[in-house]
Amino acid sequence: MVCPEVPSQERFVVFRLGRIIGSKGPGIVLLLPFIDQWQVVDLQIQSFNVALFEAACKDGARIVVGATVRYHVSNPILSVMVVQDIRSTLAHTVKSVMTGFLLKKTLSSIKKSKNEKQLSLEINEKTRSWGVEVDQVNVVVHSVLKYPKEVARNSSTIPPSSRLNLLSVPLRKIAERVVNSSSSAPSTPSQQTSEFTSDSEENVQIVIEGTGFEESEDDRISPDWILSRVQSLLSEDLVRQIQACYLFIVNQKNGARNLYYLDLSRDSGYAGYGMPEKEPDVTLEVTQKTMQSLFTGATKPFSAYMSGRIRIQGDLKVAMKLEDLIKKLQQ
Repeated sequence: MVCPEVPSQERFVVFRLGRIIGSKGPGIVLLLPFIDQWQVVDLQIQSFNVALFEAACKDGARIVVGATVRYHVSNPILSVMVVQDIRSTLAHTVKSVMTGFLLKKTLSSIKKSKNEKQLSLEINEKTRSWGVEVDQVNVVVHSVLKYPKEVARNSSTIPPSSRLNLLSVPLRKIAERVVNSSSSAPSTPSQQTSEFTSDSEENVQIVIEGTGFEESEDDRISPDWILSRVQSLLSEDLVRQIQACYLFIVNQKNGARNLYYLDLSRDSGYAGYGMPEKEPDVTLEVTQKTMQSLFTGATKPFSAYMSGRIRIQGDLKVAMKLEDLIKKLQQ
């Protein structure tokens, strides 16, 4: 008979002939030699640092961020049964949850509140089933790679017209002046004019006389145009077919970054600007050019992912379901 003494801050998870028979301690416990084996579990609060990584914010800012995490084992048996390496598994989970959490926050709010209680709650939703509980997460902003625009975007505000955003900066300024002047005074043949010819929503053209600029066919397929087409295709059948929620981070030609969501997990589906009401199953980051290429059929989603033109966070199989939606858009 073996009679080890278990300290108050530890527990022995005992295996008898390979099967867990329970958690023992603190104090003196009785174990059978050669039959019982045990694993020591430390119940004390421990901490570690999450390695720095790049993340996006709700207002379009891009930051290098890390975190200091404090946690403890709440259920010794689950912690032994479910995970092999608590610290590495927890670090991966914290990074994944933080990525989605920061997308819901502006840069200013992240800097003001370093100790995020809501972030701890979201992490605990995933870790309690392992017998691990996170006590505190301190977010550390190391550097800002890209600052947000002066006017922050949010889910209830529609961004400015994508038609002007498609122009280069000098041409966009000219177009804005022309549009503003045409609304206050009648234009003359000698003035620069901004002419919008629209036979349908799908055939929009911008011509600026004197500049020689005309939108190409690809430029007509803007993220806003795609959004309007997707909204027209939403249906209960499409929701039953896909059953997932997507977040799109679109890097536009003018350097702006817009967020779009597509929720095909409930009702007849929802699509719009900003963050969805529920946590997205998949987050996709693309440039505007890649998005145009996808929705014109020039590029397949899987080949774009393999070539690195799409950055995907989440289930790749769920992300590839979007190919069915793209086929419907091309019809």
